[in-house]
Amino acid sequence: MSAVQAGGGKGSGQKPGGTAGGRPPTGTKSSSGTRPATGTKPTSGTRAGNGAGRRPAPGTKPGSGTKPGSGGKGGGGKAGAARTSGYKPGAKPPQRFSASTMAFVAVGVVVVIVVAFVIVKVTGNKSASNNSNGITAAVNVPAQASVVKAVTSVPASVADAVGLPPTTTVVPPTVKSGQPPLTINGKPGAIFIGGEFCPFCAAERWAIIMAFSKFGTFSNLKETTSSPWDTDPSTPTFSFYGSSYTSPYITLDAVEHASNDHDGVGTSTELVPLTKQEANLWQTYDQSSGFPFLDIGNKALVTSPSYVPTVLAGLDQSDVASKLTNPKDPVTISIVGTANYLTASICAVTGQKPASVCSASIVGKAAKAMGLK
Repeated sequence: MSAVQAGGGKGSGQKPGGTAGGRPPTGTKSSSGTRPATGTKPTSGTRAGNGAGRRPAPGTKPGSGTKPGSGGKGGGGKAGAARTSGYKPGAKPPQRFSASTMAFVAVGVVVVIVVAFVIVKVTGNKSASNNSNGITAAVNVPAQASVVKAVTSVPASVADAVGLPPTTTVVPPTVKSGQPPLTINGKPGAIFIGGEFCPFCAAERWAIIMAFSKFGTFSNLKETTSSPWDTDPSTPTFSFYGSSYTSPYITLDAVEHASNDHDGVGTSTELVPLTKQEANLWQTYDQSSGFPFLDIGNKALVTSPSYVPTVLAGLDQSDVASKLTNPKDPVTISIVGTANYLTASICAVTGQKPASVCSASIVGKAAKAMGLK
């Protein structure tokens, strides 16, 4: 997403309790480990940084070079393994049919091959949209105005009622002290690096949009889902690719570095290259370079998901939006609770501006809980 300010700017997953689920950038090796099982809750108060369970970079194949669940080419036998037949090499096999019968069979085989070729040519293009195992890849469509409005106009009473959920439900950002302030286009800056395939980025974007909308305006957001082949498949979300954000208080540089999966898990490719600044900050504050990554002013960092995407399972964007006025709904608790922490983090780098946002009681409580003031 391009962060559009006066003067312009440039721009374009993992389970709580660990940095699982994100894919390293192109050209880096993935860390070892396995992802927590679906439904794992965030580790209390901390974010792990061991890089466990992250998928390899876009364009590299996991494991031995075949897709998980695939037998590879050759029908599932060992590569290079010899195939044996029922007779010895050099021996003349017994004749089972007469010459005239064999000639007839040969003609029949040719006819079958020709018919099969025609069928493939006629129907081949129809299967292009149904990829691995008949599952259709995710697509991006313009976000519904009603959904965007619901996410960006959650009543203050709902934010207050949700408050600060237990750290077993929502993990707050990590606060860094003594770091040089991040400035982009002459304003306090924030950088998000995600991947469209990533289910944990999918969950995080809801809270990012909710929090940053208090300070500015998003345009051209797209609705999509995470990879239908990954963990927490088809988690409803948005994409920042091709969108923009304007604010008088902060510059948000939101980059969708990796595309969605095209044809099975691990088939994502690089979508938007990183600038030198983006790459340096990602490496500096998250050496495992996993998704999602959110740096707010070099002061508050999200280097693993704030809540588990499982809470969004089976829902679409309209379903999620319809829940955001109920402070007792688990979806609202996860998204609004995360947004409360992000809002406090943004206020910490904008000089507590605007006052209409940063003076809210819940913002002060979040800042205190995080040690921001």
